[in-house]
Amino acid sequence: MGPEEEEAYDLIGELNLLDPTHLHIYTDTFGNLAVEMADGKVYKPITPVRAFPITSEEQFIILRDKDGEELGTLQSLAELDRESRMTLLEELRWAYFTPRITVVNAIEERNHIPKWEVETNRGLRIFEIRTSRDVRVLENGRILIRDADGNRYEISDYRKLDPISRAMVESQI
Repeated sequence: MGPEEEEAYDLIGELNLLDPTHLHIYTDTFGNLAVEMADGKVYKPITPVRAFPITSEEQFIILRDKDGEELGTLQSLAELDRESRMTLLEELRWAYFTPRITVVNAIEERNHIPKWEVETNRGLRIFEIRTSRDVRVLENGRILIRDADGNRYEISDYRKLDPISRAMVESQI
């Protein structure tokens, strides 16, 4: 078979897709995230993981059991019952908590380590960045930043920041 005759890879066929209409996601009395499968079996605690956390926040959500084993993948959260969807979205928001930077007050470098002082939608934050690889510029001016402690921050569009903030960010990208 030549290169022009190659078959398209069937990604969906490779996944263990869960039927969202036949499962229920909830928080148990101990605060653990749990899922009841179509066969009535309950797994808890479970951990949801976004397969594409930057581009598809509500699609391809992997559910893992307490041992980290994959139970299956939800292709879309849209078909879950309301309670399951809201419970899972809240858990994902917590797991992928990312304050949005609205103003950059200062970026100072000491020993080649940038220290950022920023205003976010969650208040003032001061953090250091280990390497330039921890500042990722995405499409449409979006920037994701990971600090030295592993916390994540986002600038929705650095081009829309005030001129001083924008200049400081541009010096780092």
